[in-house]
Amino acid sequence: MDFLSSSSLSPYYHLIFTAIAFFVSALIFVFSKKSGSKKLNLPPGPPGYPVVGNLFQVARSGKPFFLYVREELIPKYGPILTLKMGTRTMIIISNAELTREALIEKGQVFASRPRENPTRTIFSCDKFTVNAALYGPVWRSLRRNMVQNGLSAARLKEFRQARDVAMDKLIDRLKSEAAANEGLVWVLKNARFAVFCILLAMCFGIEMDEETIERVDQMMKTVLMVLDPRLDDYLPLLSPFFSKQRKRVREVRKEQIETLVPLIEKRRNAIRNPNSDPTANSFSYLDTLFDLKIEGRKSSPTNPEIVDLSEKLEFTVVMKNSLRAKIKARA
Repeated sequence: MDFLSSSSLSPYYHLIFTAIAFFVSALIFVFSKKSGSKKLNLPPGPPGYPVVGNLFQVARSGKPFFLYVREELIPKYGPILTLKMGTRTMIIISNAELTREALIEKGQVFASRPRENPTRTIFSCDKFTVNAALYGPVWRSLRRNMVQNGLSAARLKEFRQARDVAMDKLIDRLKSEAAANEGLVWVLKNARFAVFCILLAMCFGIEMDEETIERVDQMMKTVLMVLDPRLDDYLPLLSPFFSKQRKRVREVRKEQIETLVPLIEKRRNAIRNPNSDPTANSFSYLDTLFDLKIEGRKSSPTNPEIVDLSEKLEFTVVMKNSLRAKIKARA
């Protein structure tokens, strides 16, 4: 559930959080005025309250976050704007040219990452992933390995067999579904399944039955749900009110490890004993992680770290191709 829509905040929570936030805001506002801190030169954005910033404006808009930004803020403040979300300052870029300038032309300037919230830290093994690590030796090692062994054109050609297998599964699913529903099929759902099959094959390099694929898919959806931002991510002083949610996060993390580690061990065994699994692919991204050398570290990634690194490959493949297409289309 996305807390940034008004339906997810009950009137009771609105009252409690608003009272606490404004009380603390008043105290911090007074002290911040006395400290005389230097004002940052930020892009324009909607005015907000001390400490809470624009948090409740977004929550009470009644719209999903990105829809609210696109429909109400971008037309007024332009393609680059600032939002104060509690203790976090967000700079939003909505223009392809500005995105290219920030991510490509000035990539080193923006290469590091903001402070992670506690939930995301759990699912990145304390920032040991490409999209969470701070700019430095660890990030460079992880990124270099992902680009060379997961995203390069040469490596992508090696996954042709995985694409062929996924297409065969897609055709079988469409035929079966059409036969059971008088010729009607759910195109998007089945296409998504085929893409997910390809990503799993690229990452793990082992044959999976449909039940396993759907179980991994459902597990990853659950992870994304618990990663949705909560109020305590932006206002840490409210964290005592979210103990149940934090417990749920730990449960999902345990489920994630229990689901993916057996697949990792199966691939490890296929590499050590090539005849043990004749359906295994000749190469997978996972192979590069088992003995990966990281600058500043003596040991190779652990299984929980490999879980996080493998999932980030799937996300990056989709986002990289989507972003590149948008940049090229408007350049």
